[in-house]
Amino acid sequence: MTEDVSTWMTERYMRLPDGSFPHLGIRGGDVAEVALLSGSPERVEMMASMLDDAERVGDRRGYAVFTGTLDGARLTVATSGVGSPSMAIAVEELAACGTSCFIRVGSCAALSPAMPVGGIGVATGAVSDEGTSRYYAPENFPPVATHRVVAALVAAAARLGTPVEVGVSRSTDSFYEGERTVEVISQWKALGVMAFEMETSCLFTVAAALGCEAGSVLCAGTNLLSGEATYQGRRLDEYAAGQQAMLEFALAAAADLARPSQ
Repeated sequence: MTEDVSTWMTERYMRLPDGSFPHLGIRGGDVAEVALLSGSPERVEMMASMLDDAERVGDRRGYAVFTGTLDGARLTVATSGVGSPSMAIAVEELAACGTSCFIRVGSCAALSPAMPVGGIGVATGAVSDEGTSRYYAPENFPPVATHRVVAALVAAAARLGTPVEVGVSRSTDSFYEGERTVEVISQWKALGVMAFEMETSCLFTVAAALGCEAGSVLCAGTNLLSGEATYQGRRLDEYAAGQQAMLEFALAAAADLARPSQ
């Protein structure tokens, strides 16, 4: 085994010859200390358009990364893919380049009557029904949000007049199989879980393993109690309004967190 191969095999991170990371295409200094992550490229483009002087600093393998400012605070917005493996890659490479605080800005299937389509939830923790987190922490590790991030999200929502639910989500590896049965929905609703989604528990766990802060805010595209869903072409205006409100207060919270006084 040559020295170059040995180094490649033993270093934690893999960089290409130009110094960029293989998935996000970013380098050290490209990103801000606070980053907002979304699985939706369209949502990331929307957030980038709300920043001043946003520059695309990474664009590789389906990941898009932009860095700009909001009210003088430097922020990064990036796609995180679908599911926990993609989320873990995004967090790892962003953290290696200087990000230390992450906010997931995503969608969910709500279990709370207080979260109709377009309703918004801030996650304080997440049930880990996904496999990626097992590589970072024992199975009994509780994936929880950073209090400072939760407080900033709730405060920004209140300041902008956006009502939010605060509670626990459940992150799974399956989007289709077994997630819409009466038994599964009833079990987790009885335990007070407010929503199903696919990435929050991984974000919280990987962030904890890397010594970073993390939070998650979710807009309901479906309510599993009422059966209403944007996939049916229903309540599209409500979802669009909820998503816009979520983006606005998530960015405001991120800017608050990026300021030294916070």
